[in-house]
Amino acid sequence: MDGEAAEHIREAVPVIASYGDAIGIRAFAERKNLEHDLADQEFESLASLANVPLINMESAIQHPCQSLADWKTMDDLKIPSNGGRFVLSWAYHPKALPLAVPSSTVRMAAQRGMDVVVLRPPGFELPSKIMQDAKRLATENGGNVSETDDRREAMEGANVIYAKSWSSTSHYGDRLGDQALRENLLDWCVDEPWFDNSQEDCRFMHCLPVRRGIVVADRILDGPRSVVIQEANNRMKAQMAVLHRMLKG
Repeated sequence: MDGEAAEHIREAVPVIASYGDAIGIRAFAERKNLEHDLADQEFESLASLANVPLINMESAIQHPCQSLADWKTMDDLKIPSNGGRFVLSWAYHPKALPLAVPSSTVRMAAQRGMDVVVLRPPGFELPSKIMQDAKRLATENGGNVSETDDRREAMEGANVIYAKSWSSTSHYGDRLGDQALRENLLDWCVDEPWFDNSQEDCRFMHCLPVRRGIVVADRILDGPRSVVIQEANNRMKAQMAVLHRMLKG
């Protein structure tokens, strides 16, 4: 079995893991129908069968464990919440990827009360349902949410840029349409010139794994701006904390 086929099977088959008196469910998006995935139907169907506490390990539209790790990473680095500027940027990837991480990330940053900017090329706008939810959370917590395709506008005074690839929402479920839209976007690879008008200590975040030289330049990924290893470490700590709290009581 080649790698492409193995990855397809991994994404298509839901995973249920047992943790004593709790379970974890991972149910990736089918990426055929946007409304179906926004409703998180696979995850909700599996969750309805559970009679013990459960952990969402990643569903079509949510990745709460990743967001907990990202929140802790920003707290560790003392990145400001209210008044801090958080850029969630689409980045090039040869494949159409799920919306779970960007969806959870924009809502996480909004819930921190940050000035959140979604930077994306035309055709890759996040669904209005996600953006409306993020804007509601931002309003409740003293922040705001906007979106743009202007890189310089987005990065003005930024404290964080969080790079992530995701499917085209204008060609959702249309592999060839999505491919045609992204094939001219190779320059959406985070590199040092992106930081020209950001805060001097602006950080680079990514949930990993990441394609070097495609999503982000090596000098950023391996340089002082990058906090991806700290994020990965916090992912373990956050999930341990979730399990501890669930199993304790």
